[in-house]
Amino acid sequence: MAISRSQIPESVKNPSLYRKAKSKAKAKFDVYPSAYANAYMVTEYKKMGGEYEGSKKAKGGAVNFVKGGTVMAQGRGCGAMMESKRRKTKMPRS
Repeated sequence: MAISRSQIPESVKNPSLYRKAKSKAKAKFDVYPSAYANAYMVTEYKKMGGEYEGSKKAKGGAVNFVKGGTVMAQGRGCGAMMESKRRKTKMPRS
């Protein structure tokens, strides 16, 4: 069964490669769609040279402070964090 254009996301630049990657994922996995099959399909599509349109991933970077001082660091875990348990991190002066 062929994949119609309406089933292909708008962000796909090369629909024919996308169809090939999708059929390859359907052949490999018993359950489609699934998270594993979709991840495999995207990986194969990119290996074949396919690209997506749209914004790129954000690049991480250092936080620049004008002056040093004490900064409250983000606590790990879920839920509320007691103020006394938060670690204070000292930033070097520039």
